[in-house]
Amino acid sequence: MSSINIGLIILSCLFHAVWNVLTQTSKNPNLFSGLKGVWIVGAALALYLVFDYKSFPADILGWALLSGVLHGFYIFCLSKAYHTQDISYVYPIARSAPVFVPPLAWLMLGEKLSPIIFLSIGMILLAIYILHFKGHLISGFKNLYEAILHRDLRWAFYTLAMVVAYSLVDKRGMEVFYAHYPDQPAANGIIFFFLEGIVCFTLYFAYLFAAHSPKEILLAWKADWKLALVAGSATVGSYGLICIVLQFEAVGAVVAARQISVLLVVFWGCWKLGEPFGRQRMTAAALILAGIALMTFGR
Repeated sequence: MSSINIGLIILSCLFHAVWNVLTQTSKNPNLFSGLKGVWIVGAALALYLVFDYKSFPADILGWALLSGVLHGFYIFCLSKAYHTQDISYVYPIARSAPVFVPPLAWLMLGEKLSPIIFLSIGMILLAIYILHFKGHLISGFKNLYEAILHRDLRWAFYTLAMVVAYSLVDKRGMEVFYAHYPDQPAANGIIFFFLEGIVCFTLYFAYLFAAHSPKEILLAWKADWKLALVAGSATVGSYGLICIVLQFEAVGAVVAARQISVLLVVFWGCWKLGEPFGRQRMTAAALILAGIALMTFGR
């Protein structure tokens, strides 16, 4: 993976951690996610003045539509997960997609990864395991089994399924986009994000107004509109950058590299709860950084 694309992924991770922290710490994560979507859809509609979305080929619009539906369910599941459990429990489960994306990308997209990339992914997965299960093998698997059965954590696993699904769809969508417009990869990534964002948040708005009264929604939005603007901007940066990278890199490697955001959120969780970072978390941090470095320099 090129150093430029690694840099874009790391920047994306920073944005991703920002909007996740803002969502989890908001008064109502469900309503906050909707308000964030208001800003994103507003920006997407403003961009329509520059790019006529209807002019894009049907296959691009089809993949964007499917991605938007999956992202809509993803936002719903993630918000429900944060409403029931702390971020330090939800985030590692929701971001364990590197276990599933590489084999599915091989089966469905014909994607192949080098042994070095597989080693890098393994190091990053081990780091996530250490972060979530404190490095204890037997008790870790026991905790994982209990997490699967835990009613409040089911939303974290639903979120994981959505991450795997939209990662594969976004990869294919960006391949199609790049095939049509190979001279504008940056614009491709931002436009694709806004296309799926319109679909995603239109669905999410329908859910919000069905589940909450207009007065409740407006009161929550009035209190958090500034933070939601920050979260919306961070979301555009997070997914827009990844859509750019997906035009050039294997989705299995990209999804694994994005897990540096897990480390950033755990840092936040430690600071919020006043816990020491500790030797195990330092080991996990070193593994994630080593995995990212191996992806970059081990070609």
